[in-house]
Amino acid sequence: MEIIAGLQRIVFLALSVAAFGLQLWAFIDCLRYKDENYRAVDKQSKKFWVILLGIGLALALIALPPMGMRIIFLNLIALVAGIVYLTDVRPKIKAVDPRNRSRNRNHRR
Repeated sequence: MEIIAGLQRIVFLALSVAAFGLQLWAFIDCLRYKDENYRAVDKQSKKFWVILLGIGLALALIALPPMGMRIIFLNLIALVAGIVYLTDVRPKIKAVDPRNRSRNRNHRR
């Protein structure tokens, strides 16, 4: 039984670190784009995403062991915000970002 409990702790730690990494990536990425890009694709404002993902990042940090099991539900909610940003918002913002357009033109030549 102790082996299973130890294995569960390792898996939980790995998942918590992965969730923190995803939240950190989403938060840093959302800072890269201007507010006008967010508004151009009608995906709230940059301020909204910075606050939402910042709170999510804080929850992911707090959710790392040893506190993790007590607030796992909040971490899951925060993780959803990061996933939504990375899978829905980010690709649309990236598509309208002028920096990406100039890079894409240079690669086609």
